[in-house]
Amino acid sequence: MVSFAEIERLALALSEHERALLAAKLIESLPDSQTVDDEGASGFKKVNSSMLRRVRYDPRTRFLDVVFRTGETYRYKDIPPHEYDGLMKAESHGKYMQMHVIDHYETIRLEN
Repeated sequence: MVSFAEIERLALALSEHERALLAAKLIESLPDSQTVDDEGASGFKKVNSSMLRRVRYDPRTRFLDVVFRTGETYRYKDIPPHEYDGLMKAESHGKYMQMHVIDHYETIRLEN
């Protein structure tokens, strides 16, 4: 069995983009969750939207991960908590994304 220290060493050797991809793969492998951990990071939440499948927000890193209906996953960086709250409370999640998030924050595409 591999030790945590060895896994950590290997993960830290990856680029930021590779770590983001690895994190996305690990998150995808977990069952859907609507729980919040002790630090405030939530698991992926399903949303009722014709544009989006699931979203996940981590207030520590301020990353918003979004899985679109196409299956593509994007990470939006430096998202303020009020933007995530607005997205989750919006009548239309897709319209909120288009008006407040897409093209307003730095984005990277995560490999599926």
